[in-house]
Amino acid sequence: MDLSELALVKANAEIKALQESVACLDRKLTQLLSVPSPPRAQTQLAQTAFDVFTGPTMPRTRSTATLDRLNAHSTVESEEVAMGTTRVVMHQIVLPSDSDTLGICFGGQVLGWIDICAGLAAKTAARGPCVTASVDAVHFLKPCRVGSVAIIAAMVNRTFQSSLEVGVRVEEEDMLTGARHHCCSAYLTFVSVMARPAPGRAAKPLPKITPGSPHQREIFRAAELRRQERLAQRHRLRSDPALAAQLAESRLQPVTYREAGPTLAPALQVGMPAEGRKHSVTPDFTLAHMTQLIMPQHANSLGITFGGQVMRWMEQCAYIAASRVGRGGHLLTGSMDGIAFTQPTRVGDVMYITAQVTGIFKSSTEVMISVCGESPTVREVFYCGDAFATVVSVNRTGGTVDIPFMLEPETAAEKQRCAGSHSRRHERLEMRTSLMAQQARRPSLDGTMHSTSKIAI
Repeated sequence: MDLSELALVKANAEIKALQESVACLDRKLTQLLSVPSPPRAQTQLAQTAFDVFTGPTMPRTRSTATLDRLNAHSTVESEEVAMGTTRVVMHQIVLPSDSDTLGICFGGQVLGWIDICAGLAAKTAARGPCVTASVDAVHFLKPCRVGSVAIIAAMVNRTFQSSLEVGVRVEEEDMLTGARHHCCSAYLTFVSVMARPAPGRAAKPLPKITPGSPHQREIFRAAELRRQERLAQRHRLRSDPALAAQLAESRLQPVTYREAGPTLAPALQVGMPAEGRKHSVTPDFTLAHMTQLIMPQHANSLGITFGGQVMRWMEQCAYIAASRVGRGGHLLTGSMDGIAFTQPTRVGDVMYITAQVTGIFKSSTEVMISVCGESPTVREVFYCGDAFATVVSVNRTGGTVDIPFMLEPETAAEKQRCAGSHSRRHERLEMRTSLMAQQARRPSLDGTMHSTSKIAI
């Protein structure tokens, strides 16, 4: 018998010994549990939004099936955690690289900080990895400037079966005077990866958040109301196929794989119109494209792209689209509508971000942003989410500047995207007014109260 045959015999013996050890462990686990195996239909988990974020399931074996029975009969109750103990605070110096030519921090950079801080609070409370599922609308009430300190404070407002809501408040501190003011607030929904059972491990329930002060109890109650609103909106889309199809048709498509037409529309080179008049422009002239390769620094420990990084790229693309018509003024992001991430991208994927102006008002524009992804191993583009951003034209002193263009959609898709711009603007203005009134009744991070006169629009 030569050396190769000896090695093969030895390997077969080791494999047989390993199989006997696994079988022995399986028998011991079965005896320990002493429960009958549930029907096959009960052990198979249907694909849900949770499964989409956590990826494909592991292959099933005899040992993992035994652990599945442990998950099915687990009666572990979640612990209680005081709301105040879930707080996470970050201090960030606003650098020139974070800001525009006026020294004002980009809204996308602030959104990135918000997502990181909220993710830390969610991960700490869940005691496991979490992924960003959605972000409610964010209104920038006051800017953060170069040389100041941005203070980002996050707290878990409430936990549910497998998701949790995190509230974030951003304040700016002047390093010369020590004065602080409220910049913006946000509500983010995260999904806990460990909150549901999976082959090979038991479920780890989320802790129950217990509010202490009357202010925290108000936050706790409001979190449930916001969750019901999100669920109702999702139900409307699922129960109305016609509406879902209409929204799908209005999404902006990436330039990738287009077989005809130029890569870009002609450059919009026109002078300032006479006083009281405006240039007409079609939405196609405002299209902006951004293509990003997802690198490890863009993703969390699971390899899933940070939601804040995606929003940062979305804000940059919207800024470029708005600049096509925002001549004569300086552009600032006023708000970012809520976004729900329907499909995650991972390290190695390609992300396509497309933006187009869908509404022009007196001194502001509405920009639609659509996000798609593509796996390098599968030649298929998948939809990730979309949102609307409001970009405002201002001068160096903060006053508004009229936009010298008017939008004239031509194609059916362009008319469909622009049709609801005025109603969406009305909803944003009402939400902004309500937000300012709410913030006037809430304490700042140091516990003091601020009047509405200190909050700028």
